[in-house]
Amino acid sequence: MAQTRKPTILLVAGAWLRPATYEPFLNLFKEAGYSTLSVSYPSFNPTDPHKTDVAADSRSIRENVLHPLVEEDGKEVVIIMHSYGGMPGSVAAKGLGEKQRRKEGKLGGVLGLIFITAFVIQEGASVADGQGGNLPPWVKVDDPRPGFSLPMDPVHFLSADIAPAVAKKNAANLEPHATLAFKSPSPAPAWADPDFEGRLAYIVCTEDEAIVKAGQEAMMQYSGQHFMVKELQGSHMAPFLLKSRQTAEMVTGFIKSFRQADDGVPGPRHA
Repeated sequence: MAQTRKPTILLVAGAWLRPATYEPFLNLFKEAGYSTLSVSYPSFNPTDPHKTDVAADSRSIRENVLHPLVEEDGKEVVIIMHSYGGMPGSVAAKGLGEKQRRKEGKLGGVLGLIFITAFVIQEGASVADGQGGNLPPWVKVDDPRPGFSLPMDPVHFLSADIAPAVAKKNAANLEPHATLAFKSPSPAPAWADPDFEGRLAYIVCTEDEAIVKAGQEAMMQYSGQHFMVKELQGSHMAPFLLKSRQTAEMVTGFIKSFRQADDGVPGPRHA
């Protein structure tokens, strides 16, 4: 029987951003009958920034969120990743693909990966590597103290097209991020697995000053994988603070396409 239950939406936050930032966006999915979660990770404003790399972030997401959802509850999950969240989110999903689990007679799994102006980084490379080997000048290193970073002029680089009051509120809510997370090598990401063919999607933000459009497109190209791609005319935060409904419509379209990729794959399904 074809599955009709809606997957759980898991949103992995970008650097410096509190998960609560995404709640108005996720509420659109709740209204449509989806279960939702937004998660952060250890490198977000940690006690010791010298111990929280991308591997630690990935383990935290997998052990504390994905494993209970998939292994214990048999849930299907679609992971939405923003900005830096593309790295730990992709790694956390490794080996938990819904397609492979269904072949093994298991319920649940990661149905698909959706990147929203997010990093797609090869195994062994870092965020810095993905930007020419160094962090961009607008990332202030050792601010507010050694081992941490904050964005310079976040209104301009993250929210230039958003109403000033909203953009300034978002900037005021940013928290320091461990710089090590940006410079540490990525473990193997799930997007490189054959079982995620037809289950990768990307929303390119055309006016992004933080991860420019050409950089977003280059990461997809260098991955060697095929992504379903939609463009959103907007800044780094526009998908969530300005054009959330349009973004949500793109996401639900991707989820329908992920379902179509299920055709012909044997195994158990939820009714």
